[in-house]
Parts: sequence; C-alpha cells; structure tokens
Amino acid sequence: MRALVGDAASRGPVLVAVDDLQWLDPSSRQAISFACRRATGFLAVLSCARSSDGPGPAAHDAPVPALEPADPRRLVRLALPALAPDELLAVVQDRGVVLDAVATTRLVAAAGGNPLFAIQLAEHWRARGRPDGLPATLRALVDARVSRLPAGTRTVLLSAACLADPRLAHLAVLHDGDAAVGDALAPAEDAGVVRLDQGRVRFTHPLFAAGVLDATSPGGRRARHRALADVVGDGEARARHLAHAATGADPETLGALDAAAEAARRRGATSVAAELEDLALGLGVREPARLLRAAEDQLRTDAYGRALGLAAEALPDLTSPLERARALGTAGRARFRLGDLAGSVAELSEAVALAGADPDLHVSLLGDLATGLLNSGQVELGRTCLVDAAAGRTPSGTDDGAGAELLAGRAVLDQLTGRGYDEALARRALAAEDPGRAVPAIRWPTVNIASALFFTGRPADALGLLLDAERRCVDRGQETDLWYVQFYLARAATLVGELGVAEGAAARLEGRARVTEGPLLALMAATARAHLGAWTGDAAAAVPTARAATARFTELGAPHVAVLPAAALGAVLLAAGDAPAVVELLLPLERHVLSCGYRHPGFAGIVTDLVAALAATGGTAAAAEVLDGYGEAAARPGGAWLRGVLARGWAGLAAGTGETGRARGLLDDALAAFPPGYERGRTLLDLARLERRARRRAAAGDAARRAVRELEAVGCTLWGDVARAEADRVSGPSPGASLTAMEARVCALAAAGRTNREVAVALSMSAKTVEAHLSRAYAKLGIRSRAELGALAGRGELPHDEGSP
Repeated sequence: MRALVGDAASRGPVLVAVDDLQWLDPSSRQAISFACRRATGFLAVLSCARSSDGPGPAAHDAPVPALEPADPRRLVRLALPALAPDELLAVVQDRGVVLDAVATTRLVAAAGGNPLFAIQLAEHWRARGRPDGLPATLRALVDARVSRLPAGTRTVLLSAACLADPRLAHLAVLHDGDAAVGDALAPAEDAGVVRLDQGRVRFTHPLFAAGVLDATSPGGRRARHRALADVVGDGEARARHLAHAATGADPETLGALDAAAEAARRRGATSVAAELEDLALGLGVREPARLLRAAEDQLRTDAYGRALGLAAEALPDLTSPLERARALGTAGRARFRLGDLAGSVAELSEAVALAGADPDLHVSLLGDLATGLLNSGQVELGRTCLVDAAAGRTPSGTDDGAGAELLAGRAVLDQLTGRGYDEALARRALAAEDPGRAVPAIRWPTVNIASALFFTGRPADALGLLLDAERRCVDRGQETDLWYVQFYLARAATLVGELGVAEGAAARLEGRARVTEGPLLALMAATARAHLGAWTGDAAAAVPTARAATARFTELGAPHVAVLPAAALGAVLLAAGDAPAVVELLLPLERHVLSCGYRHPGFAGIVTDLVAALAATGGTAAAAEVLDGYGEAAARPGGAWLRGVLARGWAGLAAGTGETGRARGLLDDALAAFPPGYERGRTLLDLARLERRARRRAAAGDAARRAVRELEAVGCTLWGDVARAEADRVSGPSPGASLTAMEARVCALAAAGRTNREVAVALSMSAKTVEAHLSRAYAKLGIRSRAELGALAGRGELPHDEGSP
C-alpha cells in the first residue's frame, strides 16, 4: 500500500477516496493511514462515513475515526445533513421526473432527505403511474433489516406503519397490552429500525415504514386498517383507516371521509381535504358534486392539472348555474396557472355570467377574470370588470371585505392605465380589508396596494405591506398564494437595497416553483432571480435567465409580461454599452405594452433604459414618442416618480441635441422628484456624463461620486460600477481614499480568511461582485494581494466609509 500510494504521489497529485469508512476494519484503516502519511508529493484523502441510522446495515453509534493526517490542523470535517424538500425535488426534477402535489408530498416524506432514495422512488412511481410502492433496490435494502426480525415484531411494525401517528397506547389495545408491545418491538429497536420516544414509535427512516407496508399483501393491509379504525378516536385518522380497509363505497366510510374533509377545510388544511376526497374518489364514488369539491381542493394545493381534469369531468352533469359557475371558475383558475391565458379568460367569463345569484361568488369570479384579462393584455376590460363590480357591491359607499378587494384591484389598474394613484381609495380599501376572508392573496387589498405603491416608485412603502402579507399567508396556511407576494417582495427589497430579504424571497419562490405544476411560477422565479443578478452585477447568471424567461413568456402569448425579465436583461446590456441590443429587445415590447392599455411604466420600469438606448443610437424621434406616451399619466395624482422618470428621459434627448442648460435643469427636476436611492443614483450618473461632456470636470466628478454613494448604498453593483468608472474617467482612481461601506464589509471578511464564495454567501451577492469590490478596494489601498490586506487589518490600518459600522 505504501509503495503504491508513494509511487503515484511522486508522479502527480493523488486523491485517495474511501467510501463507507465505518465498515473499514481497523487493520485496513491503519494501513491506509500509514501509507498516506509517509507519501511525498501532493496527496489528499476524502473519506465518507454514515453516522446516522437508515435503511441498509446499521451504522455504528460511536463516531467513526477519520483517516487523520499527521498535522491535525489539515483535517476538515464536513457534516452532510439531509437535503431540504426543495433541494430534494430539484435533484429529482433535474433528471426529468415531474410529480404532482400529492406525489411530491409523499416523496419528501418517504425519502427522508436522501437524494438517491428520492430519485429511485420518483422513477419507480412514474413507471407505476401512482405514488406508492418501493423499487426492487430499496425493497431489498429494507428487507435486509426487517425480514430477519421475529414474526411477532413484524406484526406490531405493520400496525405502526399503518398509523400516521403510531402511539404505544393504540398498539397496546390491538396487541395484548403495553408489556407485549414493548417485548415485540425490542428486536426492532436493537436492529435500528425503530426507536421509542415519549409514548410513540418512530421509524428511524421513513422507508422502513414504507417497506413494511410494501411487504404485506393488500388483504393484510386492509385487515389491519379495519382493526385500527376501531382503535383510533380521531375523526380524520378513523376516516383514513376505513378508506384503506374498504374495497368499495359504503355509507360509513363515505360519511367519515366527508366529515373529516370538511373539518380539514374549516381549519385551512386544504391538502388534507384534497387527499381525503381522493380516497373517496378512489372507492369509485364520482358524483358531480364530489368531483367539484375535489377539483376545488386540488386547485388550492397547486395540483392544477388534476383540478382541471376533475372540473371538466364534473361539468356535464352539473345542472345548477351556481355549481356550473364554480366548476368553470375552478377550471379557469387552473388554466391561468398552467399558462393557458385565453382558455382561462373564456371559462371565467362564462362563470361570471352564471354567478349572478351569489354575490360573493360573483365578486370572486370577477376578480379572477380581471386578473386573467390583465395578464392576457386586456387591461381596460379588466378594469371595467372591477369598476362595475365595485359599483354594484358598495352602492352606498359602505365597504365590506369583498368590496375592499375590488377597490384595491381598481386602485392598481387605475394607476397602470394612467388614471393616477388615488391615495384615498387605497386607504379606504385597506381600512375595509377583511383578513378572515378565504380569498387568494393576489386579491388582498394589502397585496394590491403594495403592488400599486411599487409601480408608483415607492418600493420602501410597498416592502412593509408585502412582508406583512407573506407572514399572513404562512400563518393562514395559504402557501399556494405566496408566489405573487414573494415575487414583488423580492423586487421591492432589491430596489431598496435589502438584498438579504430579496435573496430569501427569491429562493422561497424558486422552492415553491419546483413543486408547482405549470410554467407561471417557474418564470416568475426566474424573473426575480434575473433582476437580483442584474442588480448585483452578476451578468453571467442574469443574462441567460432573463433571455429564457422573456422568450417563454412571449411563447405563452404574454409579451406584456415578458417585459418584466426583459427589463433586467436590458439593464445589463445598457450598462455594458450595447445600446442597439437594448433597442432591439425593449422597443417592440414597450410598443406592445402601450397597445395593451398600460399608461404607466412602473409595471416594468424600462422607459429610462429604452430612451437612453434610443438616444445613443440616433432614435430621437422614437424616444420622444415613448416619453409622450406617458405624459398624461405623469400629470395625474401620485405622478411624482413618473415625472422624475420623464424628466430624466427628456434630459437625455436635450443633451443629445446640445441643449446642455435645458438638460441640466431637467436633471435637477428629476433629482427633486426622487428620494435617495437607485433612481437618484442613475440621475446623478446622467448628470456626471453631461458635465463631463461640457468639460466641467469638477462638477462631473462630484456628481459621479455622489452617484456611486447612492447606488452602492442600495447594493446596486451593476450601475455602481458604471458610476465609479465615470468618476475614475474624470479624476482617476484615488489611492488612499476611504472605502465604501460595502467595500469595507467585503475587505473585513476577506482579511479574516473567508474565500470569495464565502464572502458572497455572507453578503448575498455573487462571487464576481466580491472580486469587483476587492479590486476597487485594492486600488484605493495601494495593495495587490490578500496577504497585504490581512496585514493592514492586523495593524488596524484598514480604512472604511464614514457610513459603515
């Protein structure tokens, strides 16, 4: 061994890898350690050991000794925990396996965080067409531990596996008392299959329970469920056992399932209700009313394809106009989430026409129809829906919860269609909001008013409302509706420089998209990620993500929504100086947005970048046309931000025609309209360029440095780098200058020994952005390496920005 390892290491780098180290006998471990310690040259050892129980041979309880190097400081231990549910599902989906909501829930529970188990289960379930059973490889792994247990032990384990919450008290009733159950389970404890914990039986890995069930005949499982139905007292548990014991529909089982499903709906456990309805349908009961209830439950659990299929099956046999309206509404909502915007609008329109006898249902469907019309580019029709509904709902001006939702929706559409932002209307909607109403979060006044504030250039005000809305969604169990909230939460947090909040919201949205059918959530998550990447200067990640999302939205017939990811792509292209590409990308989308009835650019925020690109490519007339399209909206209430945006645009055109004085005045107007932050930083950058071209170097340098401070204060590395380059162009780099707050934080972490990737994770930015900050800091400090940076920090000579901690 020594000769083999030594010879290889003398000729080049060697990696010695040992898997399942816990099973390596002491003599072999000693031999490998001896050979590795005495080898010369570059040699590394990677060893993996399992220290927790799970399927397969039992792991050792004691810590496994490592193959330790001669210098203990070179030993690095990494603990690899179970994968989180979204990480587990990402591994499965990367292999082309997409599961519905029910199968996803079961997969996460059964795999126990193990990606290999998850892949094998998912592929097996896809081949079977249903989410149950174990593939042969996993069944053999479980059998190796379970099949050797005594028959009496396996009998009690079957009962425990059939129970959702296996309590010793329930098992004692079925298996001759506490002592008998304890004796029967002792061999399973010794084998590491179960552990007893506070009166409950816990399988050490979910696959053991699945394997016990899989090894039992269907008749054996039904008999055990029938026996357990007489033992458990909980209504939901009893209903499940009765359903699993039945071979067909019977009044007792259906009654128990219906009562349990209704109780689950009342407490907001929609996924439980959906599963209970599925159990009833599985018994062959498919009357239209049950199909409709099941479709509505499936919709609330994000199983859109399933919801659409059940609603379509129910519709031919539904005779009541209101029931037909509910079914069509469910189908329309499902089609919207699946990307079929035209089909969604058609079915929701039919549903609205049938729902007049139920005011609450009618209002709910109008809200959904307005959302569908808005997203399919029919903005004015969507607004008309809400205005008409609100007028009929609150004729006396006394608002209820449903009326408040309509008013808030109207406030957003008034603003987007250029009618201005009505503060009084927004306050009225928020005051009348009923948090207890069971409606999608996309229609909550809190969420819609937050959207309107975001579109009006007030992201800081929007952020507080969106954080409240996200907490409310989680508290109420309305995770289905989180996607819209998290998208605008990520966008608003980005604009105000709360990049940790933005990163968290984007990551949660991505996780939600992985377990949701249809393209919508995945595209919104990609859009949020593209904007965050563009903002932090990570063009390598932002550009392909934004391009793909823009193309996909366009394919789905929603180019007015494609403008959202296109805005991120356009910003990166413009910052890189590729104005022709910006025009080619954004001008057709901008014209389409205007043709749809949008008269406020806050929806996507592409006007200033498009106008700057047009001015740079000689498209002055087209740029003026774009700006004129929003002039009337800027004069309406709440138009201060838009007036600043237009002033910046007109300033760029004036500068292009040599009207320096007029351009300077317009930029001053824009600065007066914007609070500190991103828009003010971009305006100062424009001013710096204007002053440089006018050969006013001092004024140009001052404006550029102010732009750097504004942009870096909100973490906008993309344009902060451009502003810094402008400052350097005017006055050159300044060795010895103080560091910005972000540069100081990056340098402090780097000087402490963190890698660029570790610094990036700590500060919610990309590794490339870390490199850019360090490069600028090195130039200021007159150093060239991390070693010099560490020496400065050690001597307490690392300067930092006045505003930094």
